[in-house]
Amino acid sequence: MLPIGRRHFGHLDRLISSLMVIWRGWGILAILFIPLGAIAFGGLFTLILGEENSSLAVGIGLILGGVACFFAGRWFQDWDAERRTKNYMLARQAEVEATVASGRFQPVPGYQPRDHAEAQQLAGQMLENERATARKQLRNRHTIFFIPMQYFGIVLAAVGLIPIFLNFTS
Repeated sequence: MLPIGRRHFGHLDRLISSLMVIWRGWGILAILFIPLGAIAFGGLFTLILGEENSSLAVGIGLILGGVACFFAGRWFQDWDAERRTKNYMLARQAEVEATVASGRFQPVPGYQPRDHAEAQQLAGQMLENERATARKQLRNRHTIFFIPMQYFGIVLAAVGLIPIFLNFTS
């Protein structure tokens, strides 16, 4: 019986311990699209196209995984940005309404609205501007290796072109 222990696989342990995945939000799901595309779709297309075209099947699988990652990333970006913006604006609107009601509302430092109606109008305009700005700033919160999830899908699809190219050149 051969003694198999850590010392025999030391180089592999060092490699695995040095791998690091950096993500934010739901960006970690982008990593799951790689085996989903390569194994699941690749295996299905290998059954359809035959074993001699397995690299073509893996390429098609990676492209489909990349497309799925792209649309999942777009959905997460839009859904999450809208949800976060809505929560922020509800809190901000309550804060501004309380300031207007107390008569302390100043849209810019040093300017006091003439009456309550003007303060409400300026507060509404200010909140609408803040909403647009907040929505833009709250997008792209789902990243993998600092790349937004939908763009990682494009990279994955581009990587899927490599096995397809290699299949046709061999």
